[in-house]
Amino acid sequence: MSISIPKHWLILALLTLGLVLAACGGAATPAAQPEATAAPAATEAPAPTPEATKSADTEAAATMEPIRIAIVMPSTITDLAWSQAMYDALLRIQENAGGTDGVEIAYTENMFNVTDAAAAIRDYAADGYDIVIAHGTQYGTSMFEIAPDFPDTTFAWGTATDTGVGQGLNNVFAYEARAEQGGFINGVLAANLTESNVIGVVGPVEAGDAKLYIDGFKAGVKFANADAQVNVSYTGSFGDTALAAEAAKTHIQAGADVLTGSAQQVVGAIGVAKSEGVLWMGTQSDQSALAPEIVVASQVYDWDGVISDIIAKHQAGELGGTAYALTLKNDGLKMVFSDNTKREAVDAALAMVKRVISGEVDVEAAVAGEEQPAAEEPAAMVMPEIEPIRVALIMPSTTTDLSWSQSIYDSLAALQEAYGEDVIDIAYTENMFNVTDAAAAIRDYADSGYDLVIAHGAQYGTSLFEIAPDFPDTSFAWGTTTNTGESEGVINVFAYEPRADQGGYVMGVLAANLSKAGVIGLVGPVDAGDAKLHVDGFVAGVHAADPDIKVNVSFTGSFGDTALAAEAANTHVAAGADVLTGSSQQVVGAIGVAKENGIPWLGFQADQSSVAPEVVVATVVYDWKNTLLAMFQKHQAGEMGGEVLQLTLANGGQAPTYNAELLPAEAIEAAEAAKQGIIDGEIEIVAEPR
Repeated sequence: MSISIPKHWLILALLTLGLVLAACGGAATPAAQPEATAAPAATEAPAPTPEATKSADTEAAATMEPIRIAIVMPSTITDLAWSQAMYDALLRIQENAGGTDGVEIAYTENMFNVTDAAAAIRDYAADGYDIVIAHGTQYGTSMFEIAPDFPDTTFAWGTATDTGVGQGLNNVFAYEARAEQGGFINGVLAANLTESNVIGVVGPVEAGDAKLYIDGFKAGVKFANADAQVNVSYTGSFGDTALAAEAAKTHIQAGADVLTGSAQQVVGAIGVAKSEGVLWMGTQSDQSALAPEIVVASQVYDWDGVISDIIAKHQAGELGGTAYALTLKNDGLKMVFSDNTKREAVDAALAMVKRVISGEVDVEAAVAGEEQPAAEEPAAMVMPEIEPIRVALIMPSTTTDLSWSQSIYDSLAALQEAYGEDVIDIAYTENMFNVTDAAAAIRDYADSGYDLVIAHGAQYGTSLFEIAPDFPDTSFAWGTTTNTGESEGVINVFAYEPRADQGGYVMGVLAANLSKAGVIGLVGPVDAGDAKLHVDGFVAGVHAADPDIKVNVSFTGSFGDTALAAEAANTHVAAGADVLTGSSQQVVGAIGVAKENGIPWLGFQADQSSVAPEVVVATVVYDWKNTLLAMFQKHQAGEMGGEVLQLTLANGGQAPTYNAELLPAEAIEAAEAAKQGIIDGEIEIVAEPR
């Protein structure tokens, strides 16, 4: 018996070489279980998510009484698998409780002999430990014999769903990992990574969570790549690293370029994968430390929520009766992906995580051979029939400004390409900084018979309202604004605005997940219009993700002065910013500074990646196509104006794009979650005082 100590250095994992250890999950594959169920006649209680548990750590630590926990394990606390996953969870709980004064931990490892394990379980109970965890299915029979002798002690075991209620026990908890879920995700990833279409699996014993993982993995591969061949071999041991290494070599000789497996034996298989440069996917614990260059993903068991709930129940007088399950939905199963993994494959895996959590894909049904729905393709843009139309565009900058003007010109050009020049006739005038010159161009286009004249700048509004009444059969449009001139008696003007606070919020969340310095710089043009909305949303998004991050905002007073933008960016970098963003055509100068300093840039309005693809990691692109089509149709239906049109995340007018090769998967996931929250109405963007 040994008292808890800090984690050992990783090299101790190699001590598992040559050991033949007992099974960690030797029961037959259990029937499907809810995420947390109670045994018959027991109080039903769902397992808390680790997120919920961790968010209440401070409060729980303040109210939790000191507690003593003992664990008996079939392998070592550094096995990078079954035992380490549980032991690491206990250490985290101990740390959150303030150390050994809050949670005392004792453990016995390498208990491959069930008789010896039973003696350790009894000794811990007799020594007054409050909770005794028998971390292996093989210990169940012994534990059920011991538990009645210690009615004030809580016992827990897994992987299992039997709490002993049927045998009259009320002081036993059970737990299991629905390992087929993470196995399915790893299978999808493997199917998208393999080039040989041959994948090898090194299993221990065909039982318990090992079988669940492998069954799920095979189903995931089949779902994503029906042509891929999955070769499975079981070594018959949970700890024989030499057998695992031999099995891995056999798979590679058969053409496998991706390997996976489970249990503490996998140290041997990972060593072979490393020497042969073959990709590896782990389960139970993060195995990347052994070979970061080839361990591309791991399904990690997070037992924090289960153990925290068992502690809370024990101290409330509920000593057993609940069966827990780790799932993707309750965050007990976590997918960890290497930054070196091909981003398209990771994106496919992340998309599948969402589909499994939502219930769209039923992994157990997939394992049983039931066909699952294919991912829906993005809805194609509706291209309504339109009559030939002549459109004129007046812009304050150029069609290649990588910003405000280019965004609408590109959309208009895309529509012309889709419909043909004989349907959409385009004329444009660029660099109209002078409002008087712009007014002359607006009038000339209307006088020349153009059906729709777009004055693409808020500065053109006064002139537009003077010109529009002279051409009642012409539709005019301007932005960014919400004023259609109705109060002035004008009926042939459309107004439009991008709700830039929405895209700004999404980029703010992304920036917060990228910044390590806790300082972010924003280069704005003028504190008005969509530039102001962008700033308001961005700051709100950053602080929603991390309220401690400092966002430094500077306005240059110009939409086009690239030198001023560069100067502002340099100032932000000097102040410690490690992420930059900004808006309007001036930002070309700021992007240059970001490129020189190797700092990520988050773009806005138009795709700016061509300027510096190595630092432009994401952009919220304005997509005007639906807005333009709406104006075309209204004009051709005799509705000349009077409506405000907005670009939003929900209608696709703002479209976040990511350079997945440069961004951590979790950062993209956080940004996409923010986007969905805005679309669903769950996130309200409130501008902070400035």
